[in-house]
Amino acid sequence: MPINLPENDKESCLDSSPCCGAENTLARLYGDQSIARERCIQICSQAKRIEGEELTAEIKAFKAVADATRLKILKLLSEGELCICEIMLALKRPQSSISHNLSILEDAGLVKERKEGKWCRYSISSEAVIDMVSLAGCFKIK
Repeated sequence: MPINLPENDKESCLDSSPCCGAENTLARLYGDQSIARERCIQICSQAKRIEGEELTAEIKAFKAVADATRLKILKLLSEGELCICEIMLALKRPQSSISHNLSILEDAGLVKERKEGKWCRYSISSEAVIDMVSLAGCFKIK
């Protein structure tokens, strides 16, 4: 399958020979030097795109989800907006624990708060979070 890369990526990769030092290894893997060369160009191009990315927001989001209570809160909120007292009842956890975990989820950008009089109602911040929660359900160990 041909790999479509911007010309400047191909040129910068082709400047070095072999591209990133992996071309011969890839040739043994694929059994074809031309496929290995194209694959090497693609890998170098991808590496240049992600080089220097901090991924801070992504890391913060995944760390926030890496807790059973917070994941349960997200699953509840994926079904609709709730106040702290409703989350407390559902999870049988004290208010301090729920508030602490909601704060972490909010700080990670996964949950948003809406004031309603003296009450705060919480909801999922975006469809991407619902997708993230759904994906987490796929990792059940049997």
